[in-house]
Amino acid sequence: MFNRVFRNLLIVLFLIVLTGCQNRYEKQSKYSETKLLMGTIVRVDTCANDNSSQVKTLAYSQMWERLEEISWRMNVFDEKSDVSRINQSYPDSAKVKADTYEIIARSQDFSRLTNGAFEITVWPLIKLWKESAKKNSMPSLSEVEEAKSAVGANRYVLEGSNQVRTMHKDTRLDLGGNAKGYAIDEAARILRANKIQNFFIDAGGDVYVGGKNCVGKKWRVGIRDPRFLNKIFDVVNVSNMAVTTSGNYEQFIEIKGKKFSHIIDPQTGFPQKDVVSATVIAKSAEEADVYSTALCVLGAKKGTDLINQLGGSFSSMILLKKDEGQIEKFLSKRYTTFQDK
Repeated sequence: MFNRVFRNLLIVLFLIVLTGCQNRYEKQSKYSETKLLMGTIVRVDTCANDNSSQVKTLAYSQMWERLEEISWRMNVFDEKSDVSRINQSYPDSAKVKADTYEIIARSQDFSRLTNGAFEITVWPLIKLWKESAKKNSMPSLSEVEEAKSAVGANRYVLEGSNQVRTMHKDTRLDLGGNAKGYAIDEAARILRANKIQNFFIDAGGDVYVGGKNCVGKKWRVGIRDPRFLNKIFDVVNVSNMAVTTSGNYEQFIEIKGKKFSHIIDPQTGFPQKDVVSATVIAKSAEEADVYSTALCVLGAKKGTDLINQLGGSFSSMILLKKDEGQIEKFLSKRYTTFQDK
């Protein structure tokens, strides 16, 4: 846990270099708060001259309260959470809060749009590979197939009135792939509701930016080089957009000295192999969160094709690491419009 938080702190410090306001050029005042939430460091910067300290205090208070609520209520590890109630209710249904129900409903759409590459029922496979890592032994094909039998968008049903029912005794929902993105979107909504338009939200490298930075320009967001902790591979300039990166360069499973991605392909039951980093730019952090994970599973060609098919508000960069250590990149059609010129 400490190592993960330390790595996230390095990300925050590095992003400050890219997005921070230089005092001699600053036209608006910058205010920042940081908290440890959702297993990562969440930093929120705002740029404004016309917001009173009382408005800022109220906005941040409402925002942190909402993020803390989402953090525990959609957490698969919290026994009192909505997700845990669903997972413990089989064969009965469980009633959850409206927002939890809605994010689960959207998850079914995401599963369909990605041909099953994004799947909130993948937990049995994640659990299997984590247990295999502890034993330092590869799971058998029969164990993988057994875990896969509990995975799929048809393994849970939305019954209306915020009721959710799992359809297999081993099915477990896990909103880790989209709840953080949803939380970031909620933070942006609350800031705007308090008349704060210019802001930068970073939750462990998942970023959403509103308006302009403190010098009146688009926000610059660095995308890490998967080969080096403290280097940037690319920089994008964005406004009112999310930038999220998924990959296997920081989190992985190790069995008998071999490292495997922590992102499991729901279709095969095995860790994805080829993609070391997938970055998605989207209008919402939830969408960017979902599709960056899906692209790791789909691979460079299918993933890039998907982003191009989704339309103008989506862009992506997928990085593959070649045998000789070089990086091969695959860009969607619109990605270059966001790059530094």
